[in-house]
Amino acid sequence: MGLLGLLLEWLFPTREEPPHEDYHIDLYQKDGADMLSLLRWERGQRNYAFWLEVMERLMAGRLCVTQVEQWSCIEKREERRRTQITYCETFPMRYGQEHLLDSKTHTRLTDGWKELIGVGAGIDRAMLEEMYSDDGEELGIPWVCTLTLFALKDPPEEMTYEKVKAAVQQPGLFSIYYDIDEDWLDMTLPDGAEYQNYILTVQAHAAQKNQKGETVETDVEFAFVLRLESGIDLDLQITWQPTGQATCPANGSVSRTVKSDTLTEGKFTYALTFLGENADDATIRTAEYWATDGERGTLSESGEIPMAAADGKDTETYYFAVTAEVLGQTISYTFVVTYEDGLDLQLQFTWYEKSVTAQQVLCDADKRAALTIKHNQINNSELLYKLGLTGRSAEAAQITSASFNGAAMNTDSGSVQLESAENGATYTILVAAKAKDRTVTFTVTIRYQSDVSMEMSYTVMENGAAKPCVLTCENKKTVNAEPVYDDQLTEGLLTYTFAIRGEEAADVTIQSVRCYQTGSFQTITLPSPSGSVTLLLDGDRTGDNTFTVTAASSGGESYTFIFSIPYKHRGENKVKIQTNLHDGDTVTNGQEVNLTVEAWTEDAQGNRVSHILATGTETKLTVQLDGKTVQFESSSGYVQQYLLVPENLDVGDRNEHELYIYAEDEKGNFGELRLKLIGKRTEEGQKIGTASIYIDMSVLGLGVRGPISYDVLSKEPISYAVAKAVWDYDAGDPFGTAASSFHWPASRCSYSGTLDTGFYLQTMDDGSGLGSRANALSGNWSQFGSTEDEILAGIDSHFGAGSNEAILWRCIYRNGIPLSSTSTGIGEFDYTMGSGWMYSIGGADFYPGSPMSGYYLQDGDTLTLRYTLAYGWDVGTGESGYGNNVGYCITCMNGSWSVHHSYETVTAEDGTTKYICRSCGMVEGCPHEHKEYQNQGDGTCVQVCKDCGEKIGVPRAHELEYTADEGADTHTAKCKNCDFTEQSPHEWTELTDTATCTEAGVKTSKCEICDAQKEEESPAAGHKPQNVWISDEDHKHHYQECQICGEKLEDTVGAHNYVPYGDDWQCGVCGQIHGFDCDGTLMPDAAQSTCSHLVGCCSGCGLTLEKFGDPGEFTDYHTFSEGVCTVCSMTDPNYTPPTDPDPNPGGEDGGSGGDGAGGDPGGGSDSGDDGSGDTGGEG
Repeated sequence: MGLLGLLLEWLFPTREEPPHEDYHIDLYQKDGADMLSLLRWERGQRNYAFWLEVMERLMAGRLCVTQVEQWSCIEKREERRRTQITYCETFPMRYGQEHLLDSKTHTRLTDGWKELIGVGAGIDRAMLEEMYSDDGEELGIPWVCTLTLFALKDPPEEMTYEKVKAAVQQPGLFSIYYDIDEDWLDMTLPDGAEYQNYILTVQAHAAQKNQKGETVETDVEFAFVLRLESGIDLDLQITWQPTGQATCPANGSVSRTVKSDTLTEGKFTYALTFLGENADDATIRTAEYWATDGERGTLSESGEIPMAAADGKDTETYYFAVTAEVLGQTISYTFVVTYEDGLDLQLQFTWYEKSVTAQQVLCDADKRAALTIKHNQINNSELLYKLGLTGRSAEAAQITSASFNGAAMNTDSGSVQLESAENGATYTILVAAKAKDRTVTFTVTIRYQSDVSMEMSYTVMENGAAKPCVLTCENKKTVNAEPVYDDQLTEGLLTYTFAIRGEEAADVTIQSVRCYQTGSFQTITLPSPSGSVTLLLDGDRTGDNTFTVTAASSGGESYTFIFSIPYKHRGENKVKIQTNLHDGDTVTNGQEVNLTVEAWTEDAQGNRVSHILATGTETKLTVQLDGKTVQFESSSGYVQQYLLVPENLDVGDRNEHELYIYAEDEKGNFGELRLKLIGKRTEEGQKIGTASIYIDMSVLGLGVRGPISYDVLSKEPISYAVAKAVWDYDAGDPFGTAASSFHWPASRCSYSGTLDTGFYLQTMDDGSGLGSRANALSGNWSQFGSTEDEILAGIDSHFGAGSNEAILWRCIYRNGIPLSSTSTGIGEFDYTMGSGWMYSIGGADFYPGSPMSGYYLQDGDTLTLRYTLAYGWDVGTGESGYGNNVGYCITCMNGSWSVHHSYETVTAEDGTTKYICRSCGMVEGCPHEHKEYQNQGDGTCVQVCKDCGEKIGVPRAHELEYTADEGADTHTAKCKNCDFTEQSPHEWTELTDTATCTEAGVKTSKCEICDAQKEEESPAAGHKPQNVWISDEDHKHHYQECQICGEKLEDTVGAHNYVPYGDDWQCGVCGQIHGFDCDGTLMPDAAQSTCSHLVGCCSGCGLTLEKFGDPGEFTDYHTFSEGVCTVCSMTDPNYTPPTDPDPNPGGEDGGSGGDGAGGDPGGGSDSGDDGSGDTGGEG
């Protein structure tokens, strides 16, 4: 019987035999934690309950993190679903922690397509059963179900049953493989014996290298002691409605409590059932019950009895006694049931460890509950909590009030602040609830104190001086130290000291110090609390030296602390670093700038032998901008991606930034890169350059659309550019609309997420139904046949044997990607389950790992929206772990196909040699042994077979090296691979200019292409006024300053030109409000003012002011003429018309002259120059 079989037999002693499946147990490490995986090799949901039970037994009472990586289900490419249950007290909870979503049953932490579900003690079996039981076949349970747990690490020297049992609880290095269908060990008892011990020994022989490179061989022996005992396996289980149950062992007793409101009409409805291997042989001989009040009766296999408490009492105790006969023996069972006449109501107090992991305490009505919280269990002393009621009476109950040390607190959820004290602090939470016209209280007492921690101190040398190092580790945690290099110690000797810290430190003593070293694969015992140890390398790589310190209190409480110190060789400065930014590049201040970094080590022949990743465990990659560390964002293959945000300057439009990159490989070799970047001030939405946009549908035979020219705007993510440039989206301020667009209908384009967060392009169509015109397959592979040969022949028949399309679809089939349906447009999961839209920068095969909402175009960029049929493998990239079983020998980008078969040599029956591509399965006649790079004339070069002329690999852009031409304003570019050369003029960018506004200087420029530099005289720049006016101290004048030197520009000085502004005046030049500078008022000038327009000067500053009104508004300033205002036509009330001093000269009597009057009365005619006339009243 295999080792796992022994473990399973110990876990499940009553099981006749484990389910017939294969299991594999193996150890790996993740983020410094030991992980042990249980793999189940069988499709479908059969026996899922068994392996869940294995996990439940092994993980009982321990911290568990359940991680589900879910590639969902029907008609989706995420057909597979992997569940991983991780026991690891050092699990990096930073994963997804910023995206906390609280639900009633689980804490959910989301990170992309991964979910962490159920963080707490033991596995969440109910959740996992629900996940797999009902729809397991539909979801496609995988061949491999991986679960992570702890297993045997250090076998005890004396192998006894109890020690083996205890050792299984330990974490560590233990790996076995077990096939249930293999060896079985028959175990029987000798006649008359009560037990039999079986000792299983396993011998192993190990060979390994020591520090000197010598081979050391070691024999190792493992021993397992199994004890086979006789006995009857027979338990009795009683169940009662609605959900109660209790199981009593043979000749034993159990006690349970039943609440009155859990029973229907006060009736206890029960059923008795035998459990165990001997259940079929057992029969009930007697069964009766009695109560303390004297009630008595008999029991049957099922029935009901009334339960009630006597008058004046709240409880009653019932005894159920059963005897059974089995194999000639009589067994007794006793159940003690306490009936309580009260509420079935508890307070469920939930608090969140590290603000994430839900921990719960239940408190019965009118009772108290207590818990202890350590300082290291919550963040910043803030306790997040949630209050709730549970039990059968909870639906009719409601929390009415809650207090924290007397102060009111939220009755639903919230947070309270705890304060540490030297000897700990105690807090009381009092909750009141109303239930069935009854008020009940719940009291929860919280003890807040510090946990015991361990401090490790040691000293290393750095830059010729001693550098003290101190590490602090919390109980049951792991601390990972910075690497110690071999030039920082003398022959690797590290002198250490351990000290206990914390409120309870005085009661705790160190028990042991052990160090496991990967350089020797051994664990050594060290002196405590201080001593020395020689750190070991792991060959020529980083060696892990893990210190495990145990301690115990006088009360028997145990503590464990783990310190991991990597020991590393100080290598050479030979790591290569390549970025998309160059020295002297201009970047936009205040905007996220995309930085890509690729770092690697080469061997003597120039071959890349080690790639350095930001997430590497033995490597190091650090990026700093202006001295501040920049966080890693994502990756595309070996290219690591970062987002830089250059800070704006306080004065001026340009500043300088320093970009520093440090890379170190697993052998201690390192490299550094420092770049000077020129920061330029811009406003959001301001144009900062121009980009080109393409839509590449080459894999579907639909060609490439574009390019269109696109204005690159400051702080605008690519998601906005796509929406504007493809379907004419109007983004409003500050990004607006695109100047040119593909004009595809918005109704035929869709995406998930938002333009600002998690943007993913799902479907696009130009309105013509592109999906129906694609040269692609759909449906099911079975349409071509049932065997691989039949299906490949069908593909060749459809596309034409040897065609690029046939090669691609052969690869898709051989890599296990299912076909799917089609739609009118072109979208995710159309044609195959690995299809979808991707985006590349630069026009080739660089695909950023960030969503489009998190990436920004730069001046000169090429953005390509490219469709893939095979998770990206057909367009020069790939999604690791999906759709790549045998590889791809063809890619298609930008309308160009590239075939690069990977041949395997096969000898045919006739003795001839054939070359079969391991990817597409095509048979060829040439192995392409002689190759050279050839210029393709389109800016690319490709390897070509010199024997048959076939192109090998993907055409790639020329890898150009630039050299400045002597004595000319040009440089020459030469491809490192082919014979391509090209001469072009320098593209100068100004680096520095010493000229000032008033004095000439020297301007230094640099070619952006070849890095050549030149100096030339620079004339005085002249003052450049700022677009800002300044009010002078005399409050009468304004002026501008030079935006370069800040000097006051005298030629801009002028008096305020005030014009009316509401009830005040504003300068029409600088915008200054008169009332802000002066308290004076308008003193009108009567000579210039009218009743609708006042003109005068200010009583304070003396400047000219005007005021306009309606005609007649300013009554003191009418301009009267002959009694009428010339502006408003108002009559002057004081006006007296002028009188004629002699109205009838020379004819005083003429007015009464009777019939002899001649002419007009009183006047005569108007003739005569003097107007007086000479006819009168004579005659």
